[in-house]
Amino acid sequence: MEHLKRLGRGFTPKLAMDFASLMEKQARPVYKSIGIIFPVITSSTVNVIAQNQSASLLDVARALDIPHQLAAQRIKKLLKLNIISTHKDIEDKRKTNYQLTELGKTQNDLLNLYLSKADKVFSDLNEEIDVDFMVLLQQVNESFTARSLFQRIISE
Repeated sequence: MEHLKRLGRGFTPKLAMDFASLMEKQARPVYKSIGIIFPVITSSTVNVIAQNQSASLLDVARALDIPHQLAAQRIKKLLKLNIISTHKDIEDKRKTNYQLTELGKTQNDLLNLYLSKADKVFSDLNEEIDVDFMVLLQQVNESFTARSLFQRIISE
C-alpha cells in the first residue's frame, strides 16, 4: 500500500480492482455457507436471467454491459452447473434463450437472501465511512463514460 501512496492517485483503478477482488474472495465462503453453488462472478448473470425469466446471450451482455465473450463464459459455467437451461426462441429459431432450472430458482432464492444481507452490510459501511459507496461508484462510472480517461489525459 505504501508503494501506491508514493505513486499517487494514478493507481486509483488498481485499488478499485483490488476491492472487487477482495469482495469476490470474501463472498465465496459466504456463498458456500448459505448453499450457493455457482461462482460469485456469475451472480449478476443469474440475476438478469431470473429478472427477465428468459434471456439470450446478447440480452445478458447488454444488461450487464460486458463483452459477449465474457457473458458466454458465465453462461457456459451456469449450464454446466445445471443452474440454467436452454430453449430456442419462438420467434427466431436461430436465437437461444436461457432460463433458470428448478435448481437455478432455488439458487436464485439463496442469492436474494445473500443480497439482502449484503445490502445491510454496505448500508452499515456507508455510515462507517460517511460516504454512499454505491452512489460514489455510479458517479465515477458515469463521469468516465461522459469523458474518458483518454480525453482527460490528452486535455491536460
